[in-house]
Amino acid sequence: MKITINKDSSVPVRDQLVEQVSLQIASGMLASREKLPSIRALAGRLGIHYSTVTAAYNHLADVGLLEIRQGSGVRVASISSRGETEVAKVSLDTMINDFLARASDSGYAAKDVVKAFEKLCERKPVRRILAVDRNEDFHPILLKELKPHFSLPVEANTVQQILESPELLDDALIVTSLYHLFSFQNKVKDRTRLVPCNIEPARLEMEKVVELRAGSLVLLVSVSQTLMNMATKLVAAHRGEEIAVRSVLLSDEKELNYMVNHSDLILCDTPSEDTVSKIANPNKLLVFKLYAPSTISLIQDRLNKWG
Repeated sequence: MKITINKDSSVPVRDQLVEQVSLQIASGMLASREKLPSIRALAGRLGIHYSTVTAAYNHLADVGLLEIRQGSGVRVASISSRGETEVAKVSLDTMINDFLARASDSGYAAKDVVKAFEKLCERKPVRRILAVDRNEDFHPILLKELKPHFSLPVEANTVQQILESPELLDDALIVTSLYHLFSFQNKVKDRTRLVPCNIEPARLEMEKVVELRAGSLVLLVSVSQTLMNMATKLVAAHRGEEIAVRSVLLSDEKELNYMVNHSDLILCDTPSEDTVSKIANPNKLLVFKLYAPSTISLIQDRLNKWG
């Protein structure tokens, strides 16, 4: 687990820690069930008080990203819809034989298994792609990135909406970040229609931030205040007060036009790209995308094989 902390930043160290661990889980850099450093070990490594690490770990446990158990330490929460890495290397025949053995041990008969597979074959096709994110202001970003790649309708819902109305999942292929999956994965009846997606870890963007000279100005442009808050904490963890950071919503046209001319690096999301690219120096602009091409291919592959 790679963590950078800047004690001189105005952003609390706890928030810097929460944001980086969250992103590493959401991007897949930290795997399901992976063990994290103990509270005291991480505090010692970063040179911070153990209560700060405790507060960060407890927050991440409260939102379902970590599991903290006495005696077994701190681990990334388990993803029940994902098999272990070794499963991908096992033949289909072996997997089926293992399944049949488990079904038999649980008291099911062969006719029960046949009936279950017949029901699977009779299920209705996927009618839409549903992106799930607890932050509603993320939805325009998800829709902008996903819609161009699919002929099916693409919609977005919050985690809370799914928990209150799980029938929303019935005719959909569900796409969600690992950050949100833990909150509602047990509501998904057909796990073949659940695609946990890694979010891009913003490596390139942070490399550019690190390269900036002291006193530089970074401009963050987005349709999502939540995304800008996250980005601000990441930048603060890498550079502290050495550089200035300004966040501007895409809708604030006057402020945007002014700040573009004074910024040394401009980071924007996909919905903001068309507007910002028309007024910004292309050498200073980086467009951040949540989904890598490999993630889009993963969704397309699942749709083709199981839709």
